[in-house]
Amino acid sequence: MMNLDFVCQHPDVVREALRKRHNAQNIDEILRHAEQRRGLITRRDGLYSTLKEVKESLRTALPEQRPPLNKQMKAIMHDIQLLELRISDIETRLQRLLLYLPNIPHAGVPEGKHSINNREVHLWGEPLSFHFEPLPHWELGTRLGIIDAESGVRVAGSRFVTLKGLGARLERALISFMLDVHTREHGYTEVMPPFMVKRSVMQGAGQLPKFEEQAYACTADELFLNPTAEVPLVGLHADSILSGDELPIRYAAWTTAFRREAGSAARATRGLLRQHQFNKVELFQITEPGRSYTVLGEMLTHAEHILQLLELPYRVAELCGGKLPFNAAKAYDVEVWMPSLEQYVEVSSISNCESFQAQRANIKYRPEKGARAEYVHTLNGSGLAVGRTMAAILEIYQQADGTVIVPKVLRPYVGTAVLTAR
Repeated sequence: MMNLDFVCQHPDVVREALRKRHNAQNIDEILRHAEQRRGLITRRDGLYSTLKEVKESLRTALPEQRPPLNKQMKAIMHDIQLLELRISDIETRLQRLLLYLPNIPHAGVPEGKHSINNREVHLWGEPLSFHFEPLPHWELGTRLGIIDAESGVRVAGSRFVTLKGLGARLERALISFMLDVHTREHGYTEVMPPFMVKRSVMQGAGQLPKFEEQAYACTADELFLNPTAEVPLVGLHADSILSGDELPIRYAAWTTAFRREAGSAARATRGLLRQHQFNKVELFQITEPGRSYTVLGEMLTHAEHILQLLELPYRVAELCGGKLPFNAAKAYDVEVWMPSLEQYVEVSSISNCESFQAQRANIKYRPEKGARAEYVHTLNGSGLAVGRTMAAILEIYQQADGTVIVPKVLRPYVGTAVLTAR
C-alpha cells in the first residue's frame, strides 16, 4: 500500500504510475482529504495547547475564578472530541482510498494497455506440427475417461471438473514433481498453509478490497477461500520484524485455489484452462530490497525449468503497464503453447511486489542488531499452475490413436508411460 505522505509529497509520481497502468483512478480526493486532515490536526493541536494553559491557570486560580475556567476547559475538551471524530472519519476514508491504489510500476515496465504490448523476452522449444487433426484437451480427457466435466457441473456448477483414474493421478504427479524440483533443486522450503484466510491477510496480500467480488467468502466465520497460496504465505509473517540473517525466506506451497473468475471469455473457460477451483504450486520469497530484482530473475528460471523438464514449448513475456498485476512493480508471464487455441497461454506469472505487500501486511526486517527496521520486498510466482500444465501435456503429447504419452520425468510418479482409455 502506498504511504499517505508519499502520495502527498509525490503526487506526480503517483499520477504517472496510474497513467502507465491505464488506471482511471484519481488521487485528487486523497489529496483533498489529506489537506482537510492536516487542517483539523492543526486546530486540534492548538486546542490542546489552549487546554494545557487553562489547566495551568486552574492550579493557581482563586475559588471564585475556577467555575468559568472549568466551563472553558469542558468546552475545549468537547471541541477536541468533535475534531478527533472528524479526523478519525477522514482517516478511515483515506485508508480505503489508499488500499485501492496499485503498486508503482518499475521504470523499465513497457508502455501499453493490452497483451500485444507485452515485451517478448524469449522462446523455448518449437510448437509441434501434427500429421493428424489434434484434439483439444477437454475432448481427449473425455475420451480417455480422465476428465469428467458433466459430473463437475452436477456437483458444483459450471467451471468445475472431476478428474478420474489416470487424470487424478497425473494431477497429483504434477504437484509432487513440481514440489520435488523446487525443494530439492531450487532450495525452497515446502509449506502447506491453511486454505482459508482472514480478511486482514487478504488485505495484506493486496486481494482486498480491490478483488473482493472475485473471492469466495465464508461470511459466518469472516474467512475467505484462498485465491492463491501467495496470500497465506504473506500472512505467515504479517506484523513481524525479521532479522537480516533470516533472509531470504523461500517457500514453495501447493494449495487448491478458488476464484470466481467473473467476465472470462467463453473460449478460455473450456476444459482445465479457467476453473473456479484449481491446483497450483506457488513460489514465494521474502528478501532484502537490494536483492529483489536478482531474485525475480532466479524465480523466473525456476518456473521455466519445470516446463523444460516436461519438454513443453513456451515463451516468456515482460508485462506492459496495462497488464501489470495490482500488487506488482514488475512481472513476467511464462506462457505454454496450447495447440487447441493455437496460442501461448499463461501458466505462471512471476512478480516483484517490492515493499507493496510488506507495507500492507507490516513485514519488516532489521539488517543488523540495533539498526532501524525496514520493509522487506516480497516476490511470488506460479511454479506452475497445475491444471493448465496438465492441459498442455494432454494436447502436446497426444498421439493419432487417441493415447497420450507421459513425459519422461513424470513416469515414476504416474506409474505408466502412456495414458490410454480404460
